[in-house]
Amino acid sequence: MPKHAYKYLIIWGLLVSCASDGFNMALNEDTLEPWTETVVKDIPGKRYGVRWLANDDSDLGERCFDAIGLRARFGVGNTYGASDFDHVYPWNQIRRCNIRCEAGVTIITYDDDPAFKLDGSNGDVFVRIPKCYVEKYREGDYEYRVVSAIGRKPHPAFIENGLELDAIYVSAFEGWMSSDSLLHSVADVIPTSNITAQQFLDAAQRRGPQYSLYDMRTIDLLYTLIAVEFGCRNTGIIFGHGIADYCQPQEKQLNTERNYYSLKMQQQTNSITCQRQWKNLITVGSAVCICQGNQNDILTFARVTNISTYKGLTTYTFDGPPIDITPYCFIGNCGQVTNWTETCSAPHSSYMGRANIMENGFLPRERNPMRYRWMENLVGNLWHFIPDVTLFNQQLYVCDNMAHYQFGCFDGAYTPFGPSLPLNTDNSSLIDKRGINYWISALVDDSEGKGISMGVDYNRTMLSTEGFGAYYYVGTGLCILVNGGGFDHRFRCNMLTTRAWDSPNRRWHLYGARLIFKEI
Repeated sequence: MPKHAYKYLIIWGLLVSCASDGFNMALNEDTLEPWTETVVKDIPGKRYGVRWLANDDSDLGERCFDAIGLRARFGVGNTYGASDFDHVYPWNQIRRCNIRCEAGVTIITYDDDPAFKLDGSNGDVFVRIPKCYVEKYREGDYEYRVVSAIGRKPHPAFIENGLELDAIYVSAFEGWMSSDSLLHSVADVIPTSNITAQQFLDAAQRRGPQYSLYDMRTIDLLYTLIAVEFGCRNTGIIFGHGIADYCQPQEKQLNTERNYYSLKMQQQTNSITCQRQWKNLITVGSAVCICQGNQNDILTFARVTNISTYKGLTTYTFDGPPIDITPYCFIGNCGQVTNWTETCSAPHSSYMGRANIMENGFLPRERNPMRYRWMENLVGNLWHFIPDVTLFNQQLYVCDNMAHYQFGCFDGAYTPFGPSLPLNTDNSSLIDKRGINYWISALVDDSEGKGISMGVDYNRTMLSTEGFGAYYYVGTGLCILVNGGGFDHRFRCNMLTTRAWDSPNRRWHLYGARLIFKEI
């Protein structure tokens, strides 16, 4: 990295530290204050809200109504997450569980049961979100989001084909496709990437009509729960950016400074020897991608089992089937293994927090797996394909029935939503500096409650620590959507960062998916 980039990294870190003082947040776990639990009496009819000044990008938000006085702390390393919202609905009924189907019967096992497993032996790992009601509106200078246990109509994530559901289930881990071509949510696997969006959707739907892919309605619900709980609209301030400062395998013509090509030709081997070492980016236990010739020709995704150096050469040994290595092969990062939050070198094991992998010269908020109420990597690691929204000629088209989800569709079950969106096809800079990046300054009007949290405008004078902290991407023609940011996307990884750029046949080692399950 160029020396001047560190200057901006340091400035950005100071800005984050200052901006997060009001939200019990910190860059280092040593500065987290001791937690004193607040006694909260949950009464049906209470309304827990967050609000922010709609035309003030410097305002990150504040709790309102019955959320005033409540606190939440996102954990770091050995310091556990904690929240007064653990005592109020719906947060107090968000639970981790296994789901499996036997003879057409759904069996749900919660994590306080000894039979609960992370490895898939008792079913996939999901998180249950109970039915709740969300209000979105603007009043005066403020924009509001309010969560309650009762209301006129539940959040649209809980309505499927006209049926009102008591709960939805979101996969705890990013999706992994097994040899049976089904999409799963289990621990200790490299999440699947580099297949098309429709292949992911097919792999979910083959599980049965109760399964589909994580969608915009679910994102909107989770974002609202997070924003209200922490009294902040910027998820980068709340929990950082996840696994966001790693590097793709680089071709020579893309970046000669970061190319790590093989120096040896080997047949059926589990090692690759390079002239230079990925400093702290490839470690024992981390997952890597090995390509040949170009990024689209991927030989393997594997975990590093050993790293050795000799006379300036570095040899990476990896698991999995042996492959043929030629001088055209090169190595880089890929999506890291599921449950890495709990198994990496500086893990975090509570329901809400991030690991604390510290590396000299880099900010830990961009180098750590995270989880919110057991849901890992809602931002960072892999982008997630979103099936219920399509962009065509800068117009959004939305489907509200997961039985009709289809990538690249903009008619039939997909109907127009919102205004024509302004264009931005610029990926811009990895330096958080005013005047060069495209930050979301406003969201589409969703007062009718469709469950859409999508940028409608951008501001280039902002920083990632201001406003929503989400990046604005809108392409031309027919585009499908991915959400959250990938492992090299730095401070742009955010719950509201949605890239509407790619064609339906796009596949990439940065694009993955995750599951949802609904009892319909």
